[in-house]
Amino acid sequence: MAPSTTSTTTTSTIPLLYSLFFLWIEPFATLVGAFFAWVQPTTYLTLTHAASVPPEQLVQGLPLATLVALQQLGNLYLAFALIEASVLRTTSDLKVWRTLLICLLIADFGHLLSCYPLGLDSYYDVQQWNAIAYGNYLFVYFGASFRISFLLNLGFPPAGQKKKAKQRRE
Repeated sequence: MAPSTTSTTTTSTIPLLYSLFFLWIEPFATLVGAFFAWVQPTTYLTLTHAASVPPEQLVQGLPLATLVALQQLGNLYLAFALIEASVLRTTSDLKVWRTLLICLLIADFGHLLSCYPLGLDSYYDVQQWNAIAYGNYLFVYFGASFRISFLLNLGFPPAGQKKKAKQRRE
């Protein structure tokens, strides 16, 4: 049986802005979130919603369940960063890129929904944002926008131009 040939697009045809964001910027930023959730859990919790952190916990430390939950969150951020950076680096198949980015887009919406208890104004009241809020909102907005743009083929050459370029190479 003859080997099957599948149509793939190499990462060299992926616009530079997408490659920079998905291979470098977002994984690095996600690692920063992982660091704070894992290594600085009290800071992470306080920046998330200071009013709900009892002052004695700032002195005595977080309850064990809260600490475990934040370290699990940090681990999920680490997994997110590693999966995105490694999977997208190991393949040039756009189907794989699209599949992963669809999954991450769903996660973006889940992440935003998880912030709902902080109130609707937390999504847009930029003057009240701190470092965690910028990560929870602005960076997620950018990530979701990049994913949607990628999935809509924005910034990619039209299909006819790809075929012409391929024919010239052959």
